[in-house]
Amino acid sequence: MEVVTLSSKGQIVIPAKVRKKFSLKEGDSLVLVEENNTIRLQPLVNLAELWGVDKLKGTEAVLKELRKEWDDDLEGKTPL
Repeated sequence: MEVVTLSSKGQIVIPAKVRKKFSLKEGDSLVLVEENNTIRLQPLVNLAELWGVDKLKGTEAVLKELRKEWDDDLEGKTPL
């Protein structure tokens, strides 16, 4: 577990160890998800990077599950 501090401008610093683990770099976008009194940050998936990934062996089920999760999230959320 990593602890971060909120600045007076509402900013946080993601520790280097976490940035490296998730291959985050300057300019990357993260999605802030609020659920059950928690805040979760997750990298925004660039769909262009997924081009052709469905052709890899064994990925069809994973992609179907991801699509279902995204659809479920979109149905349950209202625009900001």
